[in-house]
Amino acid sequence: MTMGLAALLLLAGCGGGETPAGGNMGNAAVPAEAPVATASPSPAATAVPVAAAESSSIEAFWTRFRAAALAKDAAAIAEMSAPVVIQHGDLDDSPQSRLSPEQVAPVVAKILVKDDGVDPQGRTQRQLMEAAATPPKDRSATPDHYRFGDMEFTRGAKGWQLTALYYESYE
Repeated sequence: MTMGLAALLLLAGCGGGETPAGGNMGNAAVPAEAPVATASPSPAATAVPVAAAESSSIEAFWTRFRAAALAKDAAAIAEMSAPVVIQHGDLDDSPQSRLSPEQVAPVVAKILVKDDGVDPQGRTQRQLMEAAATPPKDRSATPDHYRFGDMEFTRGAKGWQLTALYYESYE
């Protein structure tokens, strides 16, 4: 509850903020039948819908992102990307680029044809994604951060989003 709301509730319970002639609020008469407003929101207003909770899971996000990436659905990839996606180069000191969501899909397509550099079978990131109906274990994952190959995802106020890519264009 905010301080403004608390003050309004206090004033409403004390006769609308009118001070008796003597100026002492402690002597103000409050009618017995005056209802006191509840400060707590209703349970329905505070309950998190099940669908919203499920859609904020990495599993639900992965299912949607994986389908979009494999289908090369640029609009869906843009929708699941942060307002600014950072594109890192191959080296730590490589310059970084800031991509708009609309610029992300072509880079994702290029990433998917590369191998991830750690798969012992040398599969491309597309092949790894095709084989992963659920998000593969990421040893560096935190509750709000997940990495798959050369793509990083972060959970924020709007749920999971693609936030960083590791791809250096040599063109």
